[in-house]
Amino acid sequence: MKKYQLIIIGGGPGGYTAAFRAAELGMSVAIIDDNDLGGVCLNWGCIPTKSLLKNAEVLDLINDADNYGIEIGKPTIHFDKILDKTTQARKRLSKGLHFQVRKLGIDFFPGRATFTSSSSIEVDGHILEGEKFIIATGSKARELAHLKDSSKKLMTAKDIFNMKHLPESMTIIGAGAIGIEFAYFFNAFGVKITLIEAQKFILPNEDEEVSQWMHKVFKRKKIHIETGTMADDIDDDHILVSIGVEGNSLGLGLNKIGVTIGENNHIVVNENGQTNIENIYAVGDVIGPPWLAHVSAAEGLYVAEHIAKRSPKKIDYNCIPACTYSKPEVASIGMTKKQLDAKNIEYNIAKSFFNSNGKAVATGGTDGFIKIYIGKDNLILGAHIIGSNATEMISEFSLAMRNSLSVENILDTVHPHPTFSEAIFETLMQLK
Repeated sequence: MKKYQLIIIGGGPGGYTAAFRAAELGMSVAIIDDNDLGGVCLNWGCIPTKSLLKNAEVLDLINDADNYGIEIGKPTIHFDKILDKTTQARKRLSKGLHFQVRKLGIDFFPGRATFTSSSSIEVDGHILEGEKFIIATGSKARELAHLKDSSKKLMTAKDIFNMKHLPESMTIIGAGAIGIEFAYFFNAFGVKITLIEAQKFILPNEDEEVSQWMHKVFKRKKIHIETGTMADDIDDDHILVSIGVEGNSLGLGLNKIGVTIGENNHIVVNENGQTNIENIYAVGDVIGPPWLAHVSAAEGLYVAEHIAKRSPKKIDYNCIPACTYSKPEVASIGMTKKQLDAKNIEYNIAKSFFNSNGKAVATGGTDGFIKIYIGKDNLILGAHIIGSNATEMISEFSLAMRNSLSVENILDTVHPHPTFSEAIFETLMQLK
C-alpha cells in the first residue's frame, strides 16, 4: 500500500493544476480519474466546443467571401470530419497532460475513486493512503425530469460529439453561454434553431444591453427565440438541454466519512477550499459557481499552495472573467448595471462601438461594443464586451481590476494600433 502526501480525485483543470503545482513544490502526488485527464473541459467542453465553433466561423467567412472580393462556390460540409477535428485536438492536449504527469513524477490511476476512510481511498480494488486529499470531480449537466420521461431525443452538450449527422432542426433549452454557443454553431450549418430561456433575456447573467444586442443578432440569423418561457412538450427530434450543472459528488463515499454536501450536490468548503473534514479539500465545479475552467484551475493552484503552507493570495471572485465564444463573442467581468443599481453604487459609463475602431473597420468586424462602468475612485467596477476578439480583450480588464489599476493607469499604457484592444483605450478616453 503506497502512501502519498496528496491524492487528487478528478483530472480536470482544477485537479491537474493542483497536481502539477503540488509536485513542483516537492510533494508526492497521485491523481485519479475514471475517464481521461482533462476532465469535461478538455474532453467534451471548452476545447472541443471551441474547435466546433471555429468550423462555424470558417463557414461564415466562406459565405461572406464576396464582401472580400473572393468568389467561392457553395461549400460541401462533412460533419464527420468536423467532429474528427475536435477529437484530434482533444487527443493532442490530453497527450500533453499525460507527458507532464510523467515528467513531474505524479502517479496516475485510471478508475473510480471511493473513500474508505478520511485517509484512504479505493480505486478498482487498490487502496491508496493519503495525508491530504483534493476532490476535483467537476459537475454534470442538470436534467429536466418532466421532459426526460416524454422524449428520447434529449441531449446534453456531451452528446453532440456522438452525433452522426446534422439534424434539420433543434430546440435548445437554456440560453446561457453553452446554449448560445451551440445555437450559433448549428445555425451556421443550416439547422433550424429554437432557443428557449426561462429568464427575461438570453445570456441572463450578462449586462442587459449585451443580451439585447445578441438577441438582435440571433434574430437576424433566423434563430427563433422564446424568453420568459418554461420548456414543455417540445415537438422536435433533437432537444439540447443546457440549463446548468450540479456537483459530481455522489458515489465517492463522502457520506460515509461525513463530508458535508450542500445544494445541488455541491461540496461545502471554507475560504481555503477545506471541507468539514480537516485533511480533505475540494475545488472547481464540484463546490459550486462560477462553473468556469479558469476558476477551477485558480482554486486548484490556491489549495495546492495552501496545503504546502505557501500562504497564497486569496482569489478575488469579483474579478473573474466570463466568456461566450459565439459570433459575436461576449466577455465580461465585474458588475452589471442591474447589480450596481441594486447596490446603489455610483458610477460613470464609458461606451464605444466597434464601428469606430480602425482594426474592426479594416477587417469587417464592426458588430458590437465595449461598455465600462467606472467608480467614483476611477477604478473599474465592470466591463462588458460583445464583438470580435472580446474573449481575448477581457484579460486587460481582469489584470486592471485584480491589481486596482485606475483609468489613468490604463490610459498611461500605450496600446498598439490598429488593434481591437485599442478600443479599450479609445473608450476610456471619453472620461478625460
